[in-house]
Amino acid sequence: MGKSKLILPILRDGKYGFIDSNYNIAIKPRFSYVSNRFKEGYCVVTYIKKIRNNTKWIFGYMNQYGDTNYFLHLESANEFHEGLSKVRIKGKYGFFNNDLNEEIRPKYNAALHFNEGLCGVRLNKKWGFIDKHGKIVIEPKYSYANSFCNDRALVEMKNRYAYINKNGKIVIDGEFIMASDFSQNLASVRKDNKWGFIDTNGKLVIDYKFDRARSFKESVAPICINDKWGYIDKEGNIVIEPQFDYACQFNENLARVNIKKRKFCEGKWGFINKKGDIVIEPIYKSVSDFFDGYAQITEDVNNYIDKLGNFIIN
Repeated sequence: MGKSKLILPILRDGKYGFIDSNYNIAIKPRFSYVSNRFKEGYCVVTYIKKIRNNTKWIFGYMNQYGDTNYFLHLESANEFHEGLSKVRIKGKYGFFNNDLNEEIRPKYNAALHFNEGLCGVRLNKKWGFIDKHGKIVIEPKYSYANSFCNDRALVEMKNRYAYINKNGKIVIDGEFIMASDFSQNLASVRKDNKWGFIDTNGKLVIDYKFDRARSFKESVAPICINDKWGYIDKEGNIVIEPQFDYACQFNENLARVNIKKRKFCEGKWGFINKKGDIVIEPIYKSVSDFFDGYAQITEDVNNYIDKLGNFIIN
């Protein structure tokens, strides 16, 4: 009889284990930390090992059948992005491939994750970009850089923000106080204490009229007006009236929103649909976005809910 397939980590008494597709505990909680979900076939797991009078974090990769490979020389490990996992060895960052072999030698002071085939890395206090073979394709010269999204990357240079293309050429050089990554070919940017949206050519397509704004996802974006959050479409029309104390992006057609009963109390989280209707009541202290049909609830004991709000673990 084959091994049951693992789907989600669980937390019990400070330790992490895993449940299978029947929601039964398949691996009893014993890990000190795990990455949030299985991604590209693996979940990063860790435990603490005492060596003489010292403690050492041991990092490994577990597949969805519970098979685990540990690497004693790793100082950190991260989930996979586009077939590569960021690792740290002797204070430097490099990357493992899906076969858990070293693909890019650890030599960077800092690194992002791969996105759209490139990854931001820091060498000698400056950021540039490498490809999946570790070749530098954009020389390190920026004070900071974000990942590429929609063929654009937000970079900081001489205390100003701009966007570059994959040739390293500045293609949008606005005088932005703050700016976000592109998503669905739009990016939220801030000027004169108001937020608007530009397209990938730098053209302003939604005027500066929001107190705060987040990126588009599933064709809508959270915006804030007079301390209340709602949602707009890509034309800038309000499609869900600002009424929430905080609102997140939609994921799998549901979005997390925070609602406070009193002005200075800590709000509770629930979920709305794209009509703005509350479909899961705001009763949770902490909750994740939906991913593969489940959202994680972090209360006294962690659990998961489905899209009807039902707990999946009794």
